[in-house]
Amino acid sequence: MTSGPQSSEMEMHHDSSDSRPTVSVAVDTGGTHTDVVLIDGTQTITMKVPTTPSDISTGIIDGVKRIAARAGIPVSRIDRFFYGSTFATNLIVEGTEAHIGLITTKGFRDVLQIARASRKPDVYDIHWRPNPPLVPRHLRLEVSERTLHTGEILSELNDDDVHAAFRFFREEGINAVAVCLLHAYANPAHEQRIKAIAAADYPEMEVSISSDVVREFREYERTSTTCVSAFIKKPIEKHLERLTEALKAEGANCIRYIMRANGGVSTFERSVSHPAALTHSGVMGGIVGATALGRRCGIKNLITFDMGGTSTDISLITDGELPLTSRSTVGGNPVLIPALDMVTIGAGGGSLGWIEGGTAMRVGPRSAGSVPGPACYGQGGESPTVTDANLVCGRLNSEYFLAGARELHPQLSEQALDKMAQQLNITRTQAALGMLAIAEAHMADAVRLVSIERGVDPRDYTLVAFGGAGGLHAASLAEALNIRSILVPPAPGNLSASGLLCADVRHDFAQSMVSALNAELANSIGAVLEDLRAQAYAALEGDGIAAADAIIKFSLDLRYVGQNYELNLDLEARDLDDGFVQMAERFHVAHERVYGYRLNARAIQLVNVRITAFGPIAVDPWTTESLEAATPAQPVGERQVVINTGDTIPFSVYRFTDMKPGQTIAAPAIIEYPGSTVFMPPGWSGQLDTNLCIRMQHAGN
Repeated sequence: MTSGPQSSEMEMHHDSSDSRPTVSVAVDTGGTHTDVVLIDGTQTITMKVPTTPSDISTGIIDGVKRIAARAGIPVSRIDRFFYGSTFATNLIVEGTEAHIGLITTKGFRDVLQIARASRKPDVYDIHWRPNPPLVPRHLRLEVSERTLHTGEILSELNDDDVHAAFRFFREEGINAVAVCLLHAYANPAHEQRIKAIAAADYPEMEVSISSDVVREFREYERTSTTCVSAFIKKPIEKHLERLTEALKAEGANCIRYIMRANGGVSTFERSVSHPAALTHSGVMGGIVGATALGRRCGIKNLITFDMGGTSTDISLITDGELPLTSRSTVGGNPVLIPALDMVTIGAGGGSLGWIEGGTAMRVGPRSAGSVPGPACYGQGGESPTVTDANLVCGRLNSEYFLAGARELHPQLSEQALDKMAQQLNITRTQAALGMLAIAEAHMADAVRLVSIERGVDPRDYTLVAFGGAGGLHAASLAEALNIRSILVPPAPGNLSASGLLCADVRHDFAQSMVSALNAELANSIGAVLEDLRAQAYAALEGDGIAAADAIIKFSLDLRYVGQNYELNLDLEARDLDDGFVQMAERFHVAHERVYGYRLNARAIQLVNVRITAFGPIAVDPWTTESLEAATPAQPVGERQVVINTGDTIPFSVYRFTDMKPGQTIAAPAIIEYPGSTVFMPPGWSGQLDTNLCIRMQHAGN
């Protein structure tokens, strides 16, 4: 293991008989750092480089060139490029003015404004105000038409209304238009007609129709998803084109994949036609990677804890299965697409500490980002951040941050915290510990949200700590939740990028089909299944996956008649043969498990038919090493560290690069990785396993 002058890397070697193995590079861009991973069949290298907010492509290309040079190969040798980014999400979150128009059925102009009746997140918050709609009212136009939920056309589309709408948008300088007509999921003919009119007479208009984006009912969510897709489509297309050109300029004429919300990847070319699926791209790699690593380590129940420089992402993995939901939000806008279920909070290493009302300390959600960054970066930041608090408490090594690639300035952290401490009339150390406690309390609440509030006991799970700052807070978070075991990956600061390599090509499609779950359905559902299968094969073919290599899975969204929410169950071949008798029983069992009761006499209703198509391309970015004797690891030094009680005690300092499988670590200890740091307070112990993961156990277990 070595480190370059401007980066931090970790190398893991394994044998390969292939004389020219596939070279894959994965890049995950964060708010502060861009993580890069390269595997070429003989080595795995990880690296962190600064994110370049002005043009994130610059930082990406810089990282690709550096990691290729470290691997001793030209950039032109890269065969596959994987990308995970918050670019699409940031477009929505940071968007201050809509640049799209909406065409909808007459009478439904205000669907985005009305939203849901129970849309208030906290009924006791008198200051709450709804987010403004993504499209302002004057840009939401109506056309005369009506299609029934059965797909029957009740009233034909008025072409004059369509032309009037496009002429208005042209006058307003709008060239991106979302089209969402009532019940278009059942019959898209009118939406397709509008798209054809635009192509013929208004070619400058980029039109997104809901029947191409999502074929499901629920008017508000479908309209919102279509608007999100229209809003980000052109910027996403330009961004990926710019990144492609930059890669090709360096000689990397490779296959380019991007992570999607469903935990799978798709090629750049295919993804730009379905931009809504990219809204959660930047956070899914870590969940996929943690799940794959958990399976490798024989751990199926995991709580993923990804703490970076700007935010923290939490997800719950049960029985080794990725948690999927069809309802998520981006910037407060619902998106009706399959996405991995997770919670994001504004707590990261760069989260700013501030004072509210002159007496109340707050942390986040604002972040110092990569520029100016924490005060200790010496780039002009003057407000204290979580990173500054960790540095003041001795938990970070100013001389080995990112393996020495970035110099930290402890005196600047002290000055920033002193300003806060003076305002609150407390000591610098108390201010630092207060910031850490607040940030960790927010994280604990997020874990409770995905576990306890869903009837799951977090004590039955292992906390997977990763991200640049995850290891610094994992022990405190676990103690707050009575979690007894922690898994720290081989390169915790780069797990999100490594996770991109663990993903297969994946496409999800759905079709609303409201019907009773009975034998008659078995005779009528076949056409829908075949239509979805055709869409899935076409999508995989667009990503270069042959039909013979595809893995296809069908599932159904079911509910009791009268309910508003449904459960998803796999559709098996036997279900069509027995008229869904066994599926009905599986639904009763699942409903009782989730909600605590079953209604045997209540009719079961089908809502949506779903298909998931996989194209296997995933690789294992990790290695296994032989187990050495279970001997204590040797520290490289000792450091005085402030623990949560306020006491300052000596901690042994270890370097991950010096450790071997089987070695144990006794607390109190600091383990320094090239790209992150693990804080192990009294009461914990650790051991490095053959997968180069540190398994931490609380002394009480």
